[in-house]
Amino acid sequence: MPFRVIDDRFKPRLRTLALLVLAVGGQVITAAVVQAGENVTIPRYQPEIGTVHTYRIQKTTETDMSLWFDKPEAAAMVMRGDFRQQTAVVSRDDKGMRVRWVLSADLPPAALSTADSYPMNAQYRNSLTAYGVQQLEVETDLTGYPTALAGADQIVAHMESLIAAPGPGGATVPADSVASRMVQAVKDNPLKVVDVLIPEVIALSLGQASQDATIEVGSAWSAKGDESIGDGIVSATSAWKLVSTDSARRIATFSMLQSFDPAALQAATKAPTEKIIAGFGERAKQLTDEQMTRVLSPQKSRDLTLVVSLQDGSTVEALDNVTVDSAGTKLTIVTHIWRDDQLPTLPEPPAWKAKVVSAQSVSPLGQTTTQPSDLEGFNGEAKSGAPAEQQAAAEPPKAIAPISLKIAKAETTRDPLYGETVVSIVLTPDSAKVFGDFTRAAIGQKTQLLVGETVILEPVVREPILQGMITINGFDTTKAQGLAEQLSAPNAAITVRLAP
Repeated sequence: MPFRVIDDRFKPRLRTLALLVLAVGGQVITAAVVQAGENVTIPRYQPEIGTVHTYRIQKTTETDMSLWFDKPEAAAMVMRGDFRQQTAVVSRDDKGMRVRWVLSADLPPAALSTADSYPMNAQYRNSLTAYGVQQLEVETDLTGYPTALAGADQIVAHMESLIAAPGPGGATVPADSVASRMVQAVKDNPLKVVDVLIPEVIALSLGQASQDATIEVGSAWSAKGDESIGDGIVSATSAWKLVSTDSARRIATFSMLQSFDPAALQAATKAPTEKIIAGFGERAKQLTDEQMTRVLSPQKSRDLTLVVSLQDGSTVEALDNVTVDSAGTKLTIVTHIWRDDQLPTLPEPPAWKAKVVSAQSVSPLGQTTTQPSDLEGFNGEAKSGAPAEQQAAAEPPKAIAPISLKIAKAETTRDPLYGETVVSIVLTPDSAKVFGDFTRAAIGQKTQLLVGETVILEPVVREPILQGMITINGFDTTKAQGLAEQLSAPNAAITVRLAP
């Protein structure tokens, strides 16, 4: 993606409800009553120890690249995932809690259609395999916000064993590979595992307070914070409101609209935006002034709704909508979470039943030897895990002719997250179109990229690649520079074909 977003999630942050009562960490909170209404007491978060809860999680991502590609499908690239995860509080004291999550990539019984239309589930299964876990135990503060991960050493050891295992022909993973950088990232901050496998706990904790708070329905307040985006730190303002209460169901509904400083966002994303513009060459020159203004003016926003229980202060439902529009590409990520002992009141993600949903096959990683653990030891009435994911009928591979791609530019760059040297390739506009058509037809199939007669990459196509840009990693710096020079020669080309 042209816009890399790394949420600064695991640093001290604003507590939403608790800050109505206390000034925490020197943050500035402003409050204003926008509508008179009854007072309601939001209780502090008091989950019962050992009680098992199951959360249903529906996710969609919707990508719009129609500014760069004049094709209907460029404005309707949708992916989705459907999950059921179990959780229980193991212990609690006056400083925090220990929470266990049992994780599954299986589709819930009520899933809309066959497994191949939920590529996020297959990707999540690979993530569980890569980390070697099917449950996590997390230390949290009194709002449920993660502060530490138990068993991080075992996760790192598992990841290192995967890297150390020789591949085909005895090949080993280079020391400066992306996989090695991922291991180091977990060593540096084990909570990154939480961010990948159960990011929902972050949204849920935003509605949970560490102490009781009495608020007037309709009252509003704001909070300021910072987020790491691209090459900089961008300030954000969150506007909160207690929208309504339902005395019969004993719930309160909060809304939060988060906006980001435009100037800081533009500065933080300037370098990747300029690279995208250069990569599109002639197409970029054809953009109108209005279109170029959009390309150069990134925007990010978040619209979050939380439903909080007035009995124990827990978040029982959330609808999180994050939109990023940067360098001419718009990405919308929507997550709907609800506890399955509560009837959902918020709408499903807008793209949940889109007519065009990416049906993709993700190649599975080797299965982890870690056995699943359930939560029934806490509660004799706990339900067992979700049934196995339904499998779609296998289809024979499609016959797709090899293609030859012309190159507009090839250069080595440093991956901004892991520091690895990669080869960035920009295709000519005609080749970009050919490559987009090829990848659209080859979804779910293993392919080969060849320079001359040498296979340099064997990726599985997971989604259409319409940007006309290819990144090749896995080489050391010297080999990467040599490949970039070879591809910069006049009439240089890459052949792409289905793997034999």
